[in-house]
Amino acid sequence: MITVRRAEVGDVEAIRRIGLTTWPVAYGGLVSDEFITDGLAQWWSPEAVERGIRNGITLVAAEDEQLVGIVGLGREGDFWVMWKLYVLPDHQRNGVGKALLDSAVRALPEGTTELLLDVLVGNEQAIGFYRANGFGEAQKTPDRDLGVELMWMSLDLQTA
Repeated sequence: MITVRRAEVGDVEAIRRIGLTTWPVAYGGLVSDEFITDGLAQWWSPEAVERGIRNGITLVAAEDEQLVGIVGLGREGDFWVMWKLYVLPDHQRNGVGKALLDSAVRALPEGTTELLLDVLVGNEQAIGFYRANGFGEAQKTPDRDLGVELMWMSLDLQTA
């Protein structure tokens, strides 16, 4: 059974294990090894993970009391953005990602009308998951330019 709960500072190492395991699998062949190495150091350091827990909304999914997935949300300007949604490879395709996404939407403040995320243009597996769960092209986005390698996607929470 999948359970989802709010992350605690004591979860930092288990969350890091998820990131350090999933990132190379998720992005291998899509980006350079240097990008993966730099991303792991920047976004999955103990400090970065703890900052996400303390300053945003971080949820974890467990199966048999082992953490197997994470979703992280935060603000960028006027927008709520899903920064991370990762599930250990051997736990994918059994509802963990959907459980995390649904819990993330429920954790947003009341009155939130939209959830954004950015995704690598070539990451067809992730894009397919997001489209299957209601995300489409974002009509409004933060001012940050994503370049040609990333794109914004949006979930309209008024109709979701």
